[in-house]
Amino acid sequence: MPEFKTLHDAFEWFLENVYPQLSSEQKRRLKDVRYDFYAEGRKVSVNRMNRFLNEFSDFENIFRVNNKKQKS
Repeated sequence: MPEFKTLHDAFEWFLENVYPQLSSEQKRRLKDVRYDFYAEGRKVSVNRMNRFLNEFSDFENIFRVNNKKQKS
């Protein structure tokens, strides 16, 4: 399973690699979000990307936190 630094990168990979394999009915449901994602000046919300990734793929969020070194 590929890993990405941002949700935007993961969603772009999904549209390029998973979307073409979906059925016509599933593609119809994603038509507007795909257009909004690629159209200049339009945005897709984080919630909307999460919803579609969870519905059409095996998607999980991973968050990592590292302490920054403090200056003495």
